[in-house]
Amino acid sequence: MKKNLIKRSFRIIQLIIVISLPGCIKDTYNMKMLSRQAHLSPTLAISAVKGDISFSDAVKATDTIVFDQNKLVTIIFKKDSIIDLKLSDFTKANIVKTAVIDPGSFDLNIKDFLSHISGDFLFVNPVIKFNYSNSFPDSVKVNLVASGRRGNKIILLNLKPFGLTKPVLPAQQSVNSTFVIDKNNSNLPLLVSLPPEVINYSGNVTLMATSKSGPDNDNASVPTHMVGSIELQVPLELRINNLQFTDTVKNFINDGNSSGNLFKPEDFQLLRVIINAKNGFPLGAAVKMSLYDSKTRTIKSTVDATSVLAAAPVDSDGKVTGVNETSTTVEFTKAFFSSSSIADKIIFRFTLTSTGNGSQNVKIYSDYRINFSAALVVKPDINLQ
Repeated sequence: MKKNLIKRSFRIIQLIIVISLPGCIKDTYNMKMLSRQAHLSPTLAISAVKGDISFSDAVKATDTIVFDQNKLVTIIFKKDSIIDLKLSDFTKANIVKTAVIDPGSFDLNIKDFLSHISGDFLFVNPVIKFNYSNSFPDSVKVNLVASGRRGNKIILLNLKPFGLTKPVLPAQQSVNSTFVIDKNNSNLPLLVSLPPEVINYSGNVTLMATSKSGPDNDNASVPTHMVGSIELQVPLELRINNLQFTDTVKNFINDGNSSGNLFKPEDFQLLRVIINAKNGFPLGAAVKMSLYDSKTRTIKSTVDATSVLAAAPVDSDGKVTGVNETSTTVEFTKAFFSSSSIADKIIFRFTLTSTGNGSQNVKIYSDYRINFSAALVVKPDINLQ
């Protein structure tokens, strides 16, 4: 879908060039000389395209991505019933009873995305909420062992065993509560910032009875049950330093069907895109586009836009205080288009860096915006023969 979109955009540009010829020619030609020259090379300027984008425009709030009352963006993953225990699941010991938390995994479904990224970033304040319902009247302690795995790299949660709130009999038969796991009691920020393809978990639960179980026990008739689930919340408060997303697609510029196009790639002496942006996000962006020959494993030509967006300034709390304006020229030369005939792939590399080159925390809010305009200047080399 991405390749087809770029390809269609390229052909739309070609069509605009032809439609705009009468009003956009910047060079004047002596028409009497056309019989003696083989090429016409006018410079054409296409009117700017304007846009205004916010995070809430691009991604709607769902069960996975939410905006809180302050519009801070948070990503949420849920896993139900990682613990579901009755009294019969515990050992038959008189005082200290134990039950096993069956090993399980929590797949974040981002493996494909992770295969394309490199660089350093840190999520500052992720939280796991262990939500539970407990009707055991005796003390319950949970030892939850968890780790994040990405490829061969593993980071342990390092969470100490924690106790659960218990109901107060006889008025309270069951209690619903939440235990919070965060940077204060675990290794969660490093685990989430791995980031993991899968979170694995296991462990055990200890029940400390106040007296021997039996028919004379006042608690024997209580329907004991404990169910627990986890909810991983990742607020977009983070640091990013040279985070790169790289993807390789088929060379849509020279796809073997150029005979049906209005222009062939080699018909261009120059294609220049001028981008003016007012960036309200605390993230700077750069783009690199390389023509790649997979047979020889060599890059034939590269277009490098080192600073398409400059990161917006932030205050001491990481919130944006204004916009950063940039004007960037991306130039595709005749040499670049000539190289497209010997390259079967195009490598795109997008680089993100947060404000301060990743040295300070920044927060992403849903009302941040980017206002931009883009103009196109082309200089085709039209063969009149």
